Amino acid sequence: MKNRSNRLLALLLMVLGTAAISIAQVPDAELTRCASTERDSLRVLKNPALLRLRQHSEELIQNQVRLRKASRINADEIITIPVVVHLIHGQENQRIGGANNANITDAQVASQIEVLNEDYGNTSGYKGFYTDSLGVDTGIRFKLVTIVRTYNAKSQFSPVSDADELAEISPAWSTNRYLNIWVCRLNDRYLGTSQFPIVTKITSQTAGLGTEEDEAKDALTDGVIIDFRYFGRNSDAITSRIYNLGRTTTHEVGHWLGLIHIWGDQNCGTDYCADTPTAFTKNETTDTDCTPVFSNCRGVNTRNMIENYMDYSPDICMSMFTNDQKERMHAVMELSKRRAKLVELSKITTEELIVNLYPNPVQEVLFSDVYTPNFEVFTASVYNQKGQKVIGEALNRTSLNVKNLPSGIYFYKVQTASRTLTKRFYVR
Repeated sequence: MKNRSNRLLALLLMVLGTAAISIAQVPDAELTRCASTERDSLRVLKNPALLRLRQHSEELIQNQVRLRKASRINADEIITIPVVVHLIHGQENQRIGGANNANITDAQVASQIEVLNEDYGNTSGYKGFYTDSLGVDTGIRFKLVTIVRTYNAKSQFSPVSDADELAEISPAWSTNRYLNIWVCRLNDRYLGTSQFPIVTKITSQTAGLGTEEDEAKDALTDGVIIDFRYFGRNSDAITSRIYNLGRTTTHEVGHWLGLIHIWGDQNCGTDYCADTPTAFTKNETTDTDCTPVFSNCRGVNTRNMIENYMDYSPDICMSMFTNDQKERMHAVMELSKRRAKLVELSKITTEELIVNLYPNPVQEVLFSDVYTPNFEVFTASVYNQKGQKVIGEALNRTSLNVKNLPSGIYFYKVQTASRTLTKRFYVR
């Protein structure tokens, strides 16, 4: 345990050191596609209990995958995930588009949603050695709801340690309703990162509730962070020769849905998907000819699945998810609190405003599940029995801190441009 703590501390020092890197463009060969593992290690360093929770989560995921395969639960179901893209940029004059500008065009954002739908739908058109035999449609699609543009004077952000800051600059839309993607300039070594889901055992009491020690805080940063220079395709803002087709976002959304790097983040490790060949390590080549890579693990020679979106291959070489990866993503969406709620809300077709509050009675943080037809923006506010507003209007917020309110009955008011609904709750 001491050695692990020392390694995590060394990682933290290394990450903090990258903040001093110049914002000049780094050569492709020096880039690292993903910082999700490093970000997760930092979270474990701050909260060691997460390590045990990760291990417990993996057991539950594997069991759920087995149940899905045995029963073919919702085998042909298509799930559509609504997406909010937050652009954090340094254009004080709000100029949109052009080279070296994080305030990218609507077209660049739309191109990334197209890439996600092609990649998760197995229609990208790219072919590799394993694509035809093992590539599958994941049954997951994405719908762009809105683009939020926010000016900030800070020139670059750490994908490992600045998630809280990005969420303060441009607050997440309800993370149990939307996939939030923050797009900005990252410390130049990294292309993107994401927040892994936490799952817990499904019972009549938990119903998929997360077991994070700080559920409210984790919800605020739940999403994906991508450098604008590797977001989407066919744009002047994209600077890389090999990471130029939007596959970094495909990769990070895979992590957000519970997938692990195909080499298991260690030499000859496991990603818990039996149909991805064991790989000695990641494929970080700059070779756009997609030359085959081979591994020898425990005396067995295998051809690496460099086509897999969860490797580090150049974008042009990526073309597939496997069936086991599909089953794992769907299992996570069934077990993770926020992912499960997102799926549930995505299936609602009513034109009515729906609000559910929990826990009720409440002591500290009040959560709400809010469904607005056609993804309308909403505000939430709290009134006491005298009709006085005690918590001001919070835009698209689904958690409110009420621990400083005196005990008693309160009213939670949700308002859109066309609808209003008020619910009563009790503070202990």
